[in-house]
Amino acid sequence: MRAWIMATLLVPAAVVAQQDPPPPTAPANLSRADEIRYAKSAAPTEISKDAKVWVLENGHYVVAEQGTSGIACVVGRNSPTSFEPECGDAEADATVLAVERFRTEQRIAGKSEDEIKAEVDGGLASGRFRSPKRPALVYMVSSSQVLTDPAGKVRSRFMPHLMVYYPFMKTSSMGIVASKSMDVPSMVQEDTPMSALVVVMRDWVDPNKAP
Repeated sequence: MRAWIMATLLVPAAVVAQQDPPPPTAPANLSRADEIRYAKSAAPTEISKDAKVWVLENGHYVVAEQGTSGIACVVGRNSPTSFEPECGDAEADATVLAVERFRTEQRIAGKSEDEIKAEVDGGLASGRFRSPKRPALVYMVSSSQVLTDPAGKVRSRFMPHLMVYYPFMKTSSMGIVASKSMDVPSMVQEDTPMSALVVVMRDWVDPNKAP
């Protein structure tokens, strides 16, 4: 997912660079309440208001709010400088977001990207992790979103978007063509257990604005 997002940003970034804006910065030193607020900003309020919320404490994710809606929200941190609020349905929480949480925990523990990838691949093969058995929805519409390259050096913001995960999807079988238009869906991790359709949404959710 990250590599695809960075690739789509190459042209817009060149345009934005002419205006010399400051790169987005991940919020730091968050209280538990702040982390909950940022996590829930990943989806429209109607979706996230009664969500289960995971927060990062001492290098591990724990459930801070149990929720009642079947939605789960979390702030992913796939690099030291990334900040990725995500909210997903129950199937996403059990699959895609479980892997995201594991990746963040392992990175904080000092594992390399290659080591983490090997563990995730092994986990998918052994059944420790699994791909979605039905379409799984993940919202990423928080305006606090900070995406980075794998080294954590290039900080960018994509667009508010929804990701629909389902294993082994192919653009060719869905009639999706390459396009620079944000009105055309794109696909990441195509033809893999974690392939996902990416659909740009209309509005950001501002975590610092009262609902």
